[in-house]
Amino acid sequence: MIDLAIAVACGLGIAVIFKHAAQRGMDRLSLLTANYLTASLISLAMLDADRFIPEAGFVLLCVLTGGLFISGFFMLALATSLAGMSLATAIMRISVVIPFVASWAIWSEVPSAYQFIGLIVGGAAFVLISSRPAGMRTLTGVDAAREMAHSRRTMTVLLLLFLIGGLIDTLMKTFDEVFAQVHSRSAFMLIVFGTASVIGLVIVIARRRRPLGATLVWGVVLGLVNIASVEFILRAIRQLSGPFVFPANNILLVIGSALLGVFFWKERLTVLNGIGLILAAAALVLLNF
Repeated sequence: MIDLAIAVACGLGIAVIFKHAAQRGMDRLSLLTANYLTASLISLAMLDADRFIPEAGFVLLCVLTGGLFISGFFMLALATSLAGMSLATAIMRISVVIPFVASWAIWSEVPSAYQFIGLIVGGAAFVLISSRPAGMRTLTGVDAAREMAHSRRTMTVLLLLFLIGGLIDTLMKTFDEVFAQVHSRSAFMLIVFGTASVIGLVIVIARRRRPLGATLVWGVVLGLVNIASVEFILRAIRQLSGPFVFPANNILLVIGSALLGVFFWKERLTVLNGIGLILAAAALVLLNF
């Protein structure tokens, strides 16, 4: 249970760093690039060289996953600044409905009755979490137009976060189903993090903007927390069971992010947002029942 608690703390730590970065106006891309460079170096140190086989299909999967990784983290950082830590975290977690559908369609893993209900509840949770505040309807003129534009941008970012998060989980599932018997997870993560690092570096250099030292420091911290989150989840699975660890981790992250967002950062949630968070937790339970 200690390993699970640390994994949850690391997951919340990632959300807190994104919230801090948003408040400080840090460059998101530089933050993420430093994060993935750090994760790449740690993955290299953990590499199982005996199972590092550069097969074309395996490398392609890793490169696609790496591109989605940095895109997903960028969307998570942007969603945190637009919608708040609690809603962004909830959307990222309920994106697990996508690999469930993919597993059904590709690997013929038919969901149970509870999981079918979880898929429906997860969809409803997404709609409620991303809904715009009702108070916007009372605005007029320029203020109303600005609020509407902000609402549309927020919903678009949340939708992209949902889709990218689900695709990442689906590609991770593909690794486990197709390549895990031959290729080590350390090799997979090294290429994934390395690809994300290269993409970030290329864009940072192309923009010709020198990142501030504080951004790089927080990027390194984010990379350490990111790796620790994966490591302690794997340790928790070895001690407990996957069907318990994954839903427990996701539900605690949704609840923890909501509490931190509301009480420490005074994030304002509508009634619909609150119901959406409750439904998200319920969906995660049902999907793993």
